Amino acid sequence: MEADSRYFKPRHPMGVVSRRTGLKPDVLRVWEKRYQAVRPSRRSANRRFYSDADIEKLLLLRRAIDGGRRIGQVVHLDNRELEELVAADQKAMVEVGTVKASFEKSDAESHFSACLVAVKQLNANELKNQLERAAVDLSQPHLIEGVLVPLMEKIGNLWSQGSLKVVHEHMASAVVRSFLGGMQASDEVLDSVPHLIAATPVRQFHELGALIVAATSESEGWGVTYLGAGLPAEEIAAAARQKRAGVVALSIVYPSDDPRLPQELRKLRRHLGHRVALLVGGRSALAYAAVVKEVRAKHLETLGELRAELRSLRWT
Repeated sequence: MEADSRYFKPRHPMGVVSRRTGLKPDVLRVWEKRYQAVRPSRRSANRRFYSDADIEKLLLLRRAIDGGRRIGQVVHLDNRELEELVAADQKAMVEVGTVKASFEKSDAESHFSACLVAVKQLNANELKNQLERAAVDLSQPHLIEGVLVPLMEKIGNLWSQGSLKVVHEHMASAVVRSFLGGMQASDEVLDSVPHLIAATPVRQFHELGALIVAATSESEGWGVTYLGAGLPAEEIAAAARQKRAGVVALSIVYPSDDPRLPQELRKLRRHLGHRVALLVGGRSALAYAAVVKEVRAKHLETLGELRAELRSLRWT
């Protein structure tokens, strides 16, 4: 009985509810006034206080909407009904995604091969055209993980073996960099969308990884500000404050032995504080594992891990 009483006790101010649900205060007010989604208690100065039950329902409503529902269609459901609906939507999305993925994997392999031929021929226009065709045929995750990432890895391997020259790698990097830049969302991002800063730290000038992180994060529904390569900690932190970002993602590729980078990461954590999540990835990130752990950053090795972490952070 005591646990039930606490579950329904209005004890969370709006700021806490906003952070836990990812819903901005103005959205919470509209959902309360227009749809009676929840009925928070009112105290002095007309301040709203919400219960654990209210937060649970708001989270379920948010997940139902993220699955394609409209608030007016689901707001009348109780928590149990919402859980069943969200679970059914997620199951259907997985089943559809499994069938679609098998076709997209085959298409991705075909596009990858065509892009590699264009690189070997040193044909920048053909590479650009092939990437644009892939963008039409594939979902963004399959485009990134099935074409772009393996393409750049293959080019790097062929260059190290002497099968390709530096000029091939530079041409491909320039085309892919321009292509990824064009994938950046140009529309204004809603305030209710969580925000992420993507960059590379000072003296880290290989930016393709950071661009891929930016594109992947946008495909997960995050608002993204891409800052570019080689930024000092103070500049990254200033951008995070201005954009009220909840996450800063860094790509660390080369060099793997910069003695100044640990200090940059320490400075960045001090400037960000402890509420901003710090994600680190890239080919050389593991070389800085000790300081990554020290600054309470999370080392991610794959884009799949990045997607999972962003989904987790979205609901934290």
